Amino acid sequence: MAFIAPLAGAAVGGGLLGSIVTTAVGVGLNLAIAYFFPQKIKGPRAESLKAQTSQYGDQLARWHGAIRTAGAVIWLKGNHVDEHVKTERQGKALGPEVTTYSYTATFAVAFAWNGPASGVTRIWADDKLIFNVSYEALQDAIANGGRGIGVAKGASVTIHLGTDTQEPDPDIEADRGAGQVPAWPGIVYVVIKNLPLDEFGIRVPNIEAEITQAQSLATASVTPTIARDSPFQSDCFGDYFANAGGTTLYVERLPAATIIATNTLPHDAIAVHITALNKVCVTYALSPGMRVFDAATGAFEADIGGVGPASPVYRTCMDDISFGGVNYLFVSGSSNTITMLSNVGMGYSVGWSMPISGFSVIGTLSASATRLYGVTDWFLDPSKKIVVVDWDSITPAATEVTLSALDGSAQSCFYDEESDSVIIVTTSGSIYVYTPDLSTLLRSKINAYPLFHSDPLLSKRMKIGSDRIAIKVQTGFGITNNILIYRVSDLSLVQTIEASDTSWDGKGATNYYYVGFNETWQIAFTMTDVDNDSTRLWYLPRAQVVPVPLSAVLEEECTLAGLACAQIHIEEVA
Repeated sequence: MAFIAPLAGAAVGGGLLGSIVTTAVGVGLNLAIAYFFPQKIKGPRAESLKAQTSQYGDQLARWHGAIRTAGAVIWLKGNHVDEHVKTERQGKALGPEVTTYSYTATFAVAFAWNGPASGVTRIWADDKLIFNVSYEALQDAIANGGRGIGVAKGASVTIHLGTDTQEPDPDIEADRGAGQVPAWPGIVYVVIKNLPLDEFGIRVPNIEAEITQAQSLATASVTPTIARDSPFQSDCFGDYFANAGGTTLYVERLPAATIIATNTLPHDAIAVHITALNKVCVTYALSPGMRVFDAATGAFEADIGGVGPASPVYRTCMDDISFGGVNYLFVSGSSNTITMLSNVGMGYSVGWSMPISGFSVIGTLSASATRLYGVTDWFLDPSKKIVVVDWDSITPAATEVTLSALDGSAQSCFYDEESDSVIIVTTSGSIYVYTPDLSTLLRSKINAYPLFHSDPLLSKRMKIGSDRIAIKVQTGFGITNNILIYRVSDLSLVQTIEASDTSWDGKGATNYYYVGFNETWQIAFTMTDVDNDSTRLWYLPRAQVVPVPLSAVLEEECTLAGLACAQIHIEEVA
């Protein structure tokens, strides 16, 4: 095809005009070739995806107190690391087509056999700290304004403490088959999911962990600065907490809830939401409108008119979801109007706005890539109804689904992206897991724990970890503010945190109606809708390293050796 451009120039008769035509046609052909046959560039790629695992006979530690010890890999998903391929054009539309490769691994590492442990507090990969949930690290971060590492970006960690009653890990069972995986009672091990391997030479790194035994679990709580106690006007996500009341917005950084900025709004605040992009979005009345701030700095970024309620409406909520490189934000407003905004281009802009009249007032909102889910308002219409908005279509449409299987009114409705399912909690504390279209009940857990209001916080902040959700018991049956953590895959109760055993400020209050969970920091943030000083950030229990009496160590060693243990008396020697 290279001969076409010279012939076109000759046909015009040569000279300057012929040169111009020749150049124009040549450039056009080059552009066409670049568009239909782009240059293809491939990044570095691993030669092999194989990885070494442990062998029969590898030894595990026996320990007392706290110890840092190396582990043995006991499972690798698919017996290989996972390759992720991404192809996109570089720069403009006519740029080269670039293919990049990245690698992750999902695997299990065993550390010790004389469990149970009280905690696995730190994990290192080739001496790089990738997991740190120790109580000491949290206290230091709160006291000194520091930041905890939590879990390495992109990865998640499931801990098995080595109890006699622990169940097989669901991720290992999904890979090897149900009934084909031991529970390994007494073995302390962790499952690390999706650990990025680029900085470890595309291999499973050497894993070490700090494990604690015969220690205590400790808790901490923080009281943020607030303008008003309201589940609609507060949010906690990632490293940030935000709250608004009247014309004042506070943006605070975790873990100490240190104020980053205090901003003034043009009118009274209605709802607050922190998006996955770490943007604090606040709707306000009278105009109406939404103001956007950067969470990291508190800086004002945009004012978007026509979003949210036209007059003060108490029950107004927001949620967002990201996919395909775009963040979608949904805002409820007056008369059940839903507005969708996206960050295509520069900042958020309105995509569509639609009234869904004829339905009960929506009291909560949870977003998936194709649907929105809302629980009807607890005060106006407590019921078993879920409002579903199919928004990923040319004309968004809303339907109202009555779930007769529920044992009480719907309290919260949460879409779980990890399992692609919808989780509904009732006012009895029962949990139901449905398919995304709500046509099939997958499993349920029937409880008798009283919950009160429909909760906009729990409907978007129910997740506490990979395959983990949590709820908070209101009050009743002698129980107040206990936290219950469940596994999504089978709804088994993983952990019960009794508030009475914690050091949480306000743990005995009976009017903490609302709760949401911060997955990054393992926080339950809870509040009433009455006072302006009741909002609390309750950090879930973390392992604390405390001295272990030598007598306890000697007694356990005697027991392990099968020796009769007489009373041990140890005198302190100066």
